[in-house]
Amino acid sequence: MEPAIQPAPQRQRTRDPLVGGVVLIIIGAALLVAQFSPDLGRYVVLVIGLGLLALFVINRAYGALVGGSIVTGVGVGIVLASTYTGDQAGAAMLLSIGAGFLLIWILSYALGMKERHFWPLVPAAILGSIGAALLIGEQAIDWIAYWPVVLIALGAMLVLVAYLRREAATPDE
Repeated sequence: MEPAIQPAPQRQRTRDPLVGGVVLIIIGAALLVAQFSPDLGRYVVLVIGLGLLALFVINRAYGALVGGSIVTGVGVGIVLASTYTGDQAGAAMLLSIGAGFLLIWILSYALGMKERHFWPLVPAAILGSIGAALLIGEQAIDWIAYWPVVLIALGAMLVLVAYLRREAATPDE
């Protein structure tokens, strides 16, 4: 006798319209304020990012964490870049976006989420390194040419960790 096929559990969708409505209200309100007060327009992206992070707090959806962290990083970068000029404005933007990626990793681990991934550290490190180099100046910019060495070192470290785990998992004969 074949086992009975169980139907897939139904996903509860009780919050979906509420969440969608709140997100649309936040985006619409930010855009409306920006139209009537151009000085506040630079804060629109930040408000949208913070709204997505608030959505994450409500429903713990990893997608809201990713989107909210990145958009908030971009929003902070826009606000900071508008107060600086030249390389400092670019550095503020890159460091802020890098911090947004880092926030994904920090919150997912701090909150013990099942969606904990290594990938946000890669763009965080790249953007943070380039932003820091722009802040430091010309000498650091010369060193940026060697950033692939960092990727090679990280890759070698990951290969070594994988090898050591494999050796530990193999029973002694």
